[in-house]
This record gives sequence, C-alpha cells and structure tokens, in this order.
Amino acid sequence: MPVYAVNYDLQRPDAYDGFYDILESVPHVSVMDGFWLLETEGDAGALRDRLKGQVHQEDAVFVMHVDEDWAGAGTRCGAWLNAEERRAR
Repeated sequence: MPVYAVNYDLQRPDAYDGFYDILESVPHVSVMDGFWLLETEGDAGALRDRLKGQVHQEDAVFVMHVDEDWAGAGTRCGAWLNAEERRAR
C-alpha cells in the first residue's frame, strides 16, 4: 500500500479534531511536529483534499508519495517504514 508524507502548518488555535482523525484513521507515524507518514489507498491529491476540508483557508497542507529511496536521522519513521508487517501489505 502506498505511503504518503503529510506536512502541515496550522495557523489558527481552533480545534482540528477532524484533521487528526483522518491522520489517525490509517496506519501512520508522527515523524516530527507537522510531519506524518500515512499508509493509505488513493492518490496524493485525494488525501490532500480530505485533509484540506478539515482546516482553515490560511492553513497549509502538503502531501507527497514516499518511495523506497528515503533517509532520516533522529526521527521515529525508520522503524515504521521498515517494519515487516507494514511492508507485507
């Protein structure tokens, strides 16, 4: 199943429960503040549209497909990306 990087910058202190509900509704890892990896069907545009519907107009959301060529340091994503149970799906 595809993995998408979701980056966001939420400007207003209002509740964003619907936004985080979408992030948490699929296999995921919070990599760092404002950056998550999600495993979900569909394409980047569809995921962006779902998330954008839960934030304010002045907020920013960026979604990108993650391929096998990645590198990280000091994050929690390496173990999640390399987990056998996730890769077997």
